[in-house]
Amino acid sequence: MPYKNPNSIEAKAARRRAQIKHNQWIREHPKENAERCLRTYYKFKDKINQGRKKLRDKLKTEIIELLGGKCVKCGYIGVALQIDHVNGGGCKERRQLGVYRYYKKILKEIKSGSREYQLLCANHNWEKKFERGEV
Repeated sequence: MPYKNPNSIEAKAARRRAQIKHNQWIREHPKENAERCLRTYYKFKDKINQGRKKLRDKLKTEIIELLGGKCVKCGYIGVALQIDHVNGGGCKERRQLGVYRYYKKILKEIKSGSREYQLLCANHNWEKKFERGEV
C-alpha cells in the first residue's frame, strides 16, 4: 500500500525493510542475481553505457581544467589533449583500473597536489612514448 507521504517515518521504514529483504535474497541466490543483473544490463545496455560515458567525460574535463587546459609543450587547446604520466606507466595503469576509476584516481591525486600528471597534445605524447621506447 503506497503511503500518502513518501517521506513519512512509516514509508521510510517500509523501504528499509524491503531493502533488507532484497539484500538477504541476493546473498542467498548469487547465481540467480548474477543472471538477473546480466539480463538487466543487456536490456538497458545503451542507456547504461551512455551514462558511463557522460561520467568519464565529466571527469576528464575536470582533470583537463585542473591541469591548465593546454599542451605543456606547444600550448595546443582542443580535443587532442591527452593526460600524460610524467614518469610513464599510464597505459598500464589505465588497463588495470579501467577508464572511470583511472580518471577518479588521477583527479583525486591532482586535487591533493600531485605533480605526476601533465597535459600533452597527441603529437607530443606519442613523441614522448617513442623517445622512451614505450611504443
